[in-house]
Amino acid sequence: MALPVVVLAACQQPAPEPLPPVQSPGEAACAAQAAQVAGVDAATVTVVPTASTKSGATIYTATVGETDYTCVVELDSTISSFEAVSL
Repeated sequence: MALPVVVLAACQQPAPEPLPPVQSPGEAACAAQAAQVAGVDAATVTVVPTASTKSGATIYTATVGETDYTCVVELDSTISSFEAVSL
């Protein structure tokens, strides 16, 4: 009876590697804009949704290194506002 258990354990495949995070079109647009301004690859930009407007646009905070940008992305994925956050 122990043989089937051993065979099952030997046949198990390793767990699949986790998939990379998928950005929404708005997050991708904001990351691309921040990357262009900062002169870096868009993959190095962290984008977090922070709020929504009354019209349904999403406000994101994009971070490149120690610099934050505010990015407003409309429903059609166009950027209507992009600016550095000043503290």
